[in-house]
Amino acid sequence: MRFSAVTKPLALCLLATGIQLNSGPAFAVLPDLGGNAFNTITPEKEKQLGDVMMRQTRGSLPMVYDPLLDEYINALGNRLVARANDVKFPFKFYWVNNKNINAFATLGGNIVSHTGTLAVADSESEFASVMAHEIAHVTQRHIARFVEAQNQRAPLTLAGVLGAIVLATVNPEAGMAAMMAAQGAAQQSAINFTRGNEQEADRIGMQILAEAGFDPYAVPEFFRKLTEQSRFVNQQLAFLQTHPLSQSRVSDTRLRAEQFQQRFIPDSQDFTLTKARILARYHYNSKDAEQLFRKKLSEPGGNTKANQYGLAVTLLDTEQYDKARALIEQLLAKDEHNLYFIDVYTDILLGSKAYPAALDMLEQQYLLRPNNLVVTLNYANVALKSGANRLAIHLLKSLLYYKNDSILAYDLLSEAYKAVDDLARFYEARADLSYQLANYPKAIDDLNEALNHLAAEDKLESRRLEAKKNQLQTEFDRLRRM
Repeated sequence: MRFSAVTKPLALCLLATGIQLNSGPAFAVLPDLGGNAFNTITPEKEKQLGDVMMRQTRGSLPMVYDPLLDEYINALGNRLVARANDVKFPFKFYWVNNKNINAFATLGGNIVSHTGTLAVADSESEFASVMAHEIAHVTQRHIARFVEAQNQRAPLTLAGVLGAIVLATVNPEAGMAAMMAAQGAAQQSAINFTRGNEQEADRIGMQILAEAGFDPYAVPEFFRKLTEQSRFVNQQLAFLQTHPLSQSRVSDTRLRAEQFQQRFIPDSQDFTLTKARILARYHYNSKDAEQLFRKKLSEPGGNTKANQYGLAVTLLDTEQYDKARALIEQLLAKDEHNLYFIDVYTDILLGSKAYPAALDMLEQQYLLRPNNLVVTLNYANVALKSGANRLAIHLLKSLLYYKNDSILAYDLLSEAYKAVDDLARFYEARADLSYQLANYPKAIDDLNEALNHLAAEDKLESRRLEAKKNQLQTEFDRLRRM
């Protein structure tokens, strides 16, 4: 499934405008931070602040809204979390469309990986080692302790904390500059604080990795790869800027890995397919990706499902529908319920305008897996393209009841309401979408538009939207005062 409506990030506004709160149509209540908010950050407060941070991040960075990639990284991440100690809240995992190797954690169990991190990983264990390291940063409350330590130097504002942490994790130089401006903290002390936690995250992350069934030797191997790559570039790799990598740290992880029995752990099929999808759509342009997968398929042992799938994705993206269809139908014949193959086949049918065939296939899949993110979004998208707008609305409203932070679902829902000329609900869906991207002013404007399109007799709906708008405005005002 390919979407283009929500692909460009909003301008970074951490220090200037509002910050997103909880997900869903009903707006949440902000945490009571109190007058000395950051001296002690309890796990409950950390989770609430983490939700604020992540929604601002989603509105500020080029996030990847791909249901297949979302399902993979959350399944992998939660497999690791299940083996971690001191887990205080549910974790969520996200992607940023960036070819550089990097990953970062924010407060409250939100972890983000660049697509480039998986693209260069030679095994699932290597990628999992990065996720385990970030999980350890959260469970050990390194970020919360960092905020508390910085607050001892100068009182922090909410905007200053969120802005500095998000910038520091994604763009270290800009982040440290923001930290200095907002808090008067020294750049070097902030870096030293980060370095002081890396060894602990390495140790705990490796234990999590091993207990989750991955190869702990992947940790020093991935570090070796990073140090080798950094030798041949003028600028230090993004991951090494945010995760300082000394020679002693590399040696320490190698010695620690030797405490575990070395064994062969094969990659899952989902990993190989996810990597192929990332290479095809996010790492290379279509021409280079096609050449890459044709070359891989011609090599001894290279005629794999993942390489066939990667080529099918590139053929689809260059509108070579017949060639893509021949490939994907071969794959579906051997694995008819594979969501990766179903997703590409759906787009091929859409490109060929074979709407009835796509609807029939997805209806059967939906009966097997109701409210599955991949199936439901594809099904709703096909329904919308084929003019079955009421079906699309039904599917999306049901999905949002279970997953009320889906950017793609709100985007499609607004299109469906517009198609049936229900402008009040169209603008409300756009308001919910803006809310998910931390754009408070736009959300309030859209709710005003929704109110303008209600009929005079819709008094109950009018009161509901007014209450929603007033709560949003109240929380926006409160955030700006922090």
